[in-house]
Amino acid sequence: MQRSPSLRELGEHRAVERLIELLSKGWRCPSLGPGDDAACTGPGHPRLLVKIDGGGIESNLAPWMSLGDLGWLQVASAASDLAAKAARPLAFVLSLGLEPERSIRELEEIAEGAAEAARAHGAWLAGGDLNSCRGRGCGWVDVAAVGLAPGEPVPRRPRPGDLVYATTGRLGLGGLVFHSLAEGSWRSAAARYPRAFRVMARPLARLGFVELASRLPRGCITGSTDTSDGLAYSLWLLSRSAGAPLEVLEVPVEEEALRYAEEKGLDPLSLALYGGQELEIVFTVRPRCSRLAEEEAEALGLQVARVGRILGETGGPLLLHKGRSLEPRGWDNFLGWSSIQGQSP
Repeated sequence: MQRSPSLRELGEHRAVERLIELLSKGWRCPSLGPGDDAACTGPGHPRLLVKIDGGGIESNLAPWMSLGDLGWLQVASAASDLAAKAARPLAFVLSLGLEPERSIRELEEIAEGAAEAARAHGAWLAGGDLNSCRGRGCGWVDVAAVGLAPGEPVPRRPRPGDLVYATTGRLGLGGLVFHSLAEGSWRSAAARYPRAFRVMARPLARLGFVELASRLPRGCITGSTDTSDGLAYSLWLLSRSAGAPLEVLEVPVEEEALRYAEEKGLDPLSLALYGGQELEIVFTVRPRCSRLAEEEAEALGLQVARVGRILGETGGPLLLHKGRSLEPRGWDNFLGWSSIQGQSP
């Protein structure tokens, strides 16, 4: 009998591809395809979306975060996936697995952070499930969300020639905090760059994108995804969906990230590309709609920037910057930061 490969051998992204293939056989959502940021509940409710997000406490609780921050982050992450599909969250439910040795106050802190985040996103925490787990570091925090799109949800169907935009305000901050964590300097970095650590502990989903999508004519926005696994991975997803290379233009890196890059001798673009958990939204727009999209975003107070374009040719690397190939690296829960396999269309 052929040995089944381990998840460590496959990596998260290849494992997800296997699951998508399995789900595709009975897929019932007409508005969004399998593997997108969220899904609808079925043919009769194409605008009613569902999403689940979360993970282990030990692997997701950064040392500068409280348990309340962790509850907030998991809710915001689920809300961001809904927002990327142009849906507003209605309610969240929480699934907790905790060691019996934890105090009741720790349980309350997670729930309070989740409830605060739900309210901050215009929704509410509608209960959930509580479980025990055995073994050190076995706990988890999972959040499921239900959302409603005012219009049609934005699929992930970009086309060659589309322009690539991103919401801005946090790009590079994820790279800053995670780089400082990796080199063991996060305490001094938190003192020098407090906004980065504050924003990364309690980010808000870009719900303004929901309003932007509802204001634009149908078909103007052709694809979207959020940047929870890093900007480079999000761009790679869009380029792969288009079946054509994506040329990265200028990426607006936040001031604190620019100063950190100068201090450490790093490339600011790398901080923006390979950060993660910044919960920005990357989306593609038909060229004929670009001016209108920019004007409507400005009217809404939503900061967006044109960060690239999808080229017309096929073949070769999917991510390019100034004529050079960019590594399509993203966060993998089984491998850590790794290059994504099968990058060519």
